[in-house]
Amino acid sequence: MKNGTGENIKKKNNTGFIRTELIVPICVFILMIGMLLFGVSSVTKETAQKEQESLQNAVIQSAVHCYSVEGAYPESLTYLKKHYGITWNEKKYKVSYEVVAKNIRPEVQVILLDE
Repeated sequence: MKNGTGENIKKKNNTGFIRTELIVPICVFILMIGMLLFGVSSVTKETAQKEQESLQNAVIQSAVHCYSVEGAYPESLTYLKKHYGITWNEKKYKVSYEVVAKNIRPEVQVILLDE
């Protein structure tokens, strides 16, 4: 379109809320945020799994230490807590400790509780 002096006048095109030149950067930003959240979630799950394995190993090692010192595996987790100082976050983990016999290593399972 030309004005009275013969110059071209450009019309501004305000057709939408978001300008088209902003769509690609916004999409890239959203994608990067999604990737970051996925990475944090993955690391969190892996850390919880490592903590669970570490707790299980600590309980087993304490029981084996008790066996080597006293000649018998402890009859309960309470005994391990009291005499060998084993502790854990009981709101986060449930520890199953099943004694078969005094001379057979107990079965130990650690279960991650829903928080």
